[in-house]
Amino acid sequence: MPDDSSLLRAPRHTAAAVPPKLLLVAQSYWPEPAGSAPMMTDLATAFAAAGCDTTVLTARPNYPGSRVYDGYEGGEQDRTVVDGVRIERLTTIPPAGGGLKARLLHEGVLHAGFASALARGRVGKHAAVLSLCPSILSVAMADRFTAPGGRHVAIVHDIQSGLAGALGMGGKAAVRAIRAMERAALNRADAIVVLSEPMRAVLRNLGVTRPITVIPPHVDADAVHPLPRPDQPPTALYSGAFARKQGLEQVLVMARHLAGLMPDARVLLRGQGGLEEELKAQAQAMALTNVQFSPLAPKERLNEALAEGDVHLVPQRPEGAAFAMPGKAVTILAAGRPFVSTCLPGSALAVLEAEIGAFLCTPPEDPMAMAQGVARLLADPARATAMGRRGRAWVEGNATRSVALDRYATLLTGD
Repeated sequence: MPDDSSLLRAPRHTAAAVPPKLLLVAQSYWPEPAGSAPMMTDLATAFAAAGCDTTVLTARPNYPGSRVYDGYEGGEQDRTVVDGVRIERLTTIPPAGGGLKARLLHEGVLHAGFASALARGRVGKHAAVLSLCPSILSVAMADRFTAPGGRHVAIVHDIQSGLAGALGMGGKAAVRAIRAMERAALNRADAIVVLSEPMRAVLRNLGVTRPITVIPPHVDADAVHPLPRPDQPPTALYSGAFARKQGLEQVLVMARHLAGLMPDARVLLRGQGGLEEELKAQAQAMALTNVQFSPLAPKERLNEALAEGDVHLVPQRPEGAAFAMPGKAVTILAAGRPFVSTCLPGSALAVLEAEIGAFLCTPPEDPMAMAQGVARLLADPARATAMGRRGRAWVEGNATRSVALDRYATLLTGD
């Protein structure tokens, strides 16, 4: 266990000058409440608040559901300004069911719209461009939006070829095609950002030769901060998308084990997505009386909602852990709460656990081990509180919006 005082020795950061104008190309953005959207929204608004003329090119919001949000379907809000950020939205066909064909249709339609926006002059070329993967098509399109002599920084949240192969999405030929597209698109960027060292190693093995910087997910640590525990039963909370890569089926089995270990505890699953009805049906078939489902909390209630979890849950399917880093982990740490994750030795979360001692890692596909970890923390509030303090200290030194803003600004200006 690391000494608490060591966590307060944050690296020194010198504020970098932001570029005068910035274009962010990403398929997900506010008001989408899960996935990469919250972090990218916070980054864009941070640039705007620092005096940068910031534009976001994105889709009509739909994630993590399977349809465009109410009020956006007809293009009523395709051109808006929110928190100083100009948002340009394009039509898309949300992927129903999460299969590869549905995802390709979704991304293909959206990025054809991006190309049309450039051709028509709706959004012009910029000297500073940030793109986000997923989707790799956003990275490829961002290159076309980069002015001669400008800088394009690609942020890789998910390595799509790795996730597609690990999760059985598409055949080997499809995975090879995505891998080739990733290699070509990323090698045209001026710099690449990944969320963990394992992700950097995967990209190098993929044949990516451009400079790669590790910048962990960040959070607005002023908006997300520790709150007192509400008066409620002991609660283990999952909050986020109900998607295949999370491995949420093991959480239901964990809940059954937890009922035997701690009968008064509840498991709250807060979210939405393609697996929602399937998970609810499984919970009903398993007669899990300690499991509750609820919708994702709106942004203005996020901090309060995070406080409802005495212990949070960050499940992952092990085969995809090297290709993605759960941003929700950093948000939970900012809220001063511990979590229990499923991950393999050497993965990004396993390395972070050893560094800061603010959460527990349990073996993937071992719901009993996960239940035992949850029960230990629920039964020992003093230990959970100490872990929460260590996590908060790490966030303040390494993953605030000001730290992230400085590092991204440096990459974009080439300083």
